[in-house]
Amino acid sequence: MSNPVTTPSANLLVDVQDIKRSFRRTYVPDGPDPVIGKFSFILDITAPTEDIYIPVSIASGKKPTGFVYQIEGTVPGLISTTAISCEGDGIAQITLGTIVYAKIPKGLTSTFRIRVEMRGKVGKSYTVAIRQINYKRNPSDTRYQKSLQEIRAKMLKFA
Repeated sequence: MSNPVTTPSANLLVDVQDIKRSFRRTYVPDGPDPVIGKFSFILDITAPTEDIYIPVSIASGKKPTGFVYQIEGTVPGLISTTAISCEGDGIAQITLGTIVYAKIPKGLTSTFRIRVEMRGKVGKSYTVAIRQINYKRNPSDTRYQKSLQEIRAKMLKFA
């Protein structure tokens, strides 16, 4: 599945390679069944005009990070775990303080794999959306540039 998303400034090009979603239900005889939903995104990110630095992190938006996501549902869902990795030829990882950045040199592409697991309720529907990607042109810059295009998984019913 190829679904290119570009930022207005064209400093960052995102190609959505795949989005997967699934859930696992554990039956409990004397109470509500816990349900864990898994949403996985595979994104190719290219730096077309200059080197860019993307934090290799994902969060729900309380602090500026690389990828900012949100959970939406017919009733509230709770985050369980998140994980992110990146790879690609010529891609370097740079640590500045406690933040790890993926350095994507001009003209190269890095593949990011993002997994969000969340707890929800049986019979309710949920989705995860990546709302923005924060990046820098230099890791010592004080402010992030933002790509505000939304990348959304289809709604998943926890049956």
